[in-house]
Amino acid sequence: MTYLRCLALATLLAGLSGSLYAVDGVVLIDQNRALAGGVTPGDTPGFPVTISQAGSYRLTGNLTLPDANTDAIDITADDVMIDLNGFTILGPVVCTGQPVTACSPKGNGNGISNQTGNANITVVNGVVRGMGGGAIILSGGGSLIEKVTANSSGGVGILTFLGATIIDSNGSNNLLDGINTGQGSLISGNVVRNNGASGIETVCPTNIVGNAAYGNKTSLNTALTGCGNFNNVFP
Repeated sequence: MTYLRCLALATLLAGLSGSLYAVDGVVLIDQNRALAGGVTPGDTPGFPVTISQAGSYRLTGNLTLPDANTDAIDITADDVMIDLNGFTILGPVVCTGQPVTACSPKGNGNGISNQTGNANITVVNGVVRGMGGGAIILSGGGSLIEKVTANSSGGVGILTFLGATIIDSNGSNNLLDGINTGQGSLISGNVVRNNGASGIETVCPTNIVGNAAYGNKTSLNTALTGCGNFNNVFP
């Protein structure tokens, strides 16, 4: 009996220790994992989840933030891929107006944030909604955002810097810009609606292709000249 109990306990502990990883080596994150901490070295219990190592990360459930001043995920490493996997990072903020004129409660928490200039960060396949600050803020070069909805935030929907690619995404109902990128970027196939500033704001040269912007305070705002503006709908 003692042997069987020990075997069962060992099996349980092995399952718990392995539950952080998918079969393909992707690190899994859900609300319980975020509250427990230890996703990467230096990640303390609760929000934000700190990603300090390169690799692939995948949500297996929604993440719900406690207030408008707390980040959901902070990235401090290069070469990070986050698959939202169809789930939502959800904050408490609701924005009103068409275009947006106010968001409440006020705050400065971001959904997915990199403030340390790390390069090659990818975010795909999900929703970031209701942040006090920005939904997605990536300060390094070479970012990729694909099939992401970033809406109802008290700041910008999607903010990236040099050489970013933002495709097939939605940045709508934010107090500031829907999408804001640095020069050398590709902005393609996105929808931006009812933002309180620009639907799309960028620095040329950047290619802006096949996007649709409706009801924003300003549809498109570019700094300097030389952007490629093709097949967009900017009424």
